[in-house]
Parts: sequence; structure tokens; C-alpha cells
Amino acid sequence: MDKCIDSDDIVYALAAFLSPKDLVYLALTCKSFGAASGKTPWSRMEELARRQVSAAKDDVSFKWRHSDLLTIDGQESWINVYNRLHLLRTSIIFHTLINNDISYVDRNITHIRAKKSRSRGAVVSSDYSYAICQQSMDFQKNSGRHFVQYRVTGQSSTIKLGIMRPIHSRRKRKMKIPEYCEFCNSQEDPAFTGLKHHCLFGDLISNGDDVYGLLIDLGSSHICVYQNYKLVNINYMRFANLEGQFCWAVGMKKDQHRVSVRIENNWQDTCGASGPTPKENWELWHNLYNSNS
Repeated sequence: MDKCIDSDDIVYALAAFLSPKDLVYLALTCKSFGAASGKTPWSRMEELARRQVSAAKDDVSFKWRHSDLLTIDGQESWINVYNRLHLLRTSIIFHTLINNDISYVDRNITHIRAKKSRSRGAVVSSDYSYAICQQSMDFQKNSGRHFVQYRVTGQSSTIKLGIMRPIHSRRKRKMKIPEYCEFCNSQEDPAFTGLKHHCLFGDLISNGDDVYGLLIDLGSSHICVYQNYKLVNINYMRFANLEGQFCWAVGMKKDQHRVSVRIENNWQDTCGASGPTPKENWELWHNLYNSNS
């Protein structure tokens, strides 16, 4: 097989259609793809991943090109970085963390948790820490539906769910809330049009292992909040005056139970047709929406 491959360019051109997971499988299948080559200190698949990331960072139309998620960290592989790029483009992740009492779970950018309190009191601080997703919704448009589903663990833990302004170029450095507000107020980008930069619902109490769903309908200007597949809040005026772009966001406090939140599902319908292929439980949420619309 090795003798049949005469040009790295052919390999890179064909492999560019593969997902990060497929690159790993290909590297494990064939030594020619998985072993370090003479031209670079890494394998052909690593080099392909590096090229894909580099191309994304040079693409001026890609709004996340300055994200720290596209920076290689220590001894990790370029395929890991390429996987984060793939998630940025195709899925929904927690991109920006605000305040210090929140972190990723095992470096999983779809799963976050609050720090555990060392005190016997239920809550050490009344301040929330926030995680902002990267998938934007445009409030300048008067149509479209957006949905997200979270799995929340942590008994008797208080959380906030809603939307906040996106931060395209930050991840590792955690901002404080005043710094975040100052950043949003200073932006000239049309995405930051308007005076309000967040809209969060709380305080929602998690009972240990709960599923939350949020559905925003821009056409009818309302937001539905579901807990364990039951409607717990519907609001028609909360975001009626919002302008520009927003992303899904979660707020958590540091407490004894160390609450965690994991993204399980999301979809959007922005053109009157079906959105991305629905995942598990979608029909149940969809029926709930129809019964309350």
C-alpha cells in the first residue's frame, strides 16, 4: 500500500474530507499514515489536522478563528485541536467561561461544573459564574426557533439558564462580569447592537439529575423553559427588546454539591424547514412545544 502513494498532496486532499475521528482510525490502520514522516516530526494525519486548523485561522470569514480553542496545548496532538475546530463548526460547546468558580469536566468542552464549597454552608458566594456557548442566534430576524437541552447533576443546586452575548476570541482567560459588560458595551460590531447583553432565567433548582430544555421562538417572541419535559416557564416579553446576536448560556454557584451541566442536544429551525437531524428525545420536546404554542 505504501508504494501506491507517491504524493503527500494526494493524501491530504483525500483525507481532508474525513472527520477527526476518522483521521485517528486511518492513522491506526496504516503505518504510512500514523507514523512520523521524514518531512515533519509528526504523522501525515497530524500534518493534515495542522493544515486544517491553520486554514481555519487564516479564514477571515470564520468568526472563531482567534479562539484559543484552536491553539495547541502542551503535548496534545493536532488531531485534538482539529476535533475542537470540528465541534466549533458542527456542534454546540461551552466556549467562554466567566468568573472563577466554573471549569470544564475532564477537559470536555461540552461539560462544565461549579467548584465545590469547602464550607458547610450551602453557598459560599452569591455570585454566579457563567459558561457561554458558541452557537449564535440573531435577534434582528423575526423568524426561527432555537432549542438546547442540558443534563444537570447536583442535588439542591441553583442554576440560571438563558442567553448572553458571544465572545469569539477568548477562552482560557476567565473574565469577570464587569469586564464582560464593558467588553460588550465597547463593541462596534452589529452583533452587539442594543443595550442589554444577557437574559437569564433563575433561580432554577436541580434535584440531582434533571433535564432542562430551552426553546426560543423569534417569530412569536417567546421563550419556553422545560424541566424534566414539563413546561415550568413561558415568557413573551423577557427578550422582546433584545437586538443583535446571543448565545446559549448557563450560570452556576459554588456549593457543597458541585453542580455540573452537560449539553445533550440542540437544534434550530431558521428557514421554515427542519433543522439539523434531531437527536434522542427531540419528538418529546417537539410535542411539548406544539402543545404550548
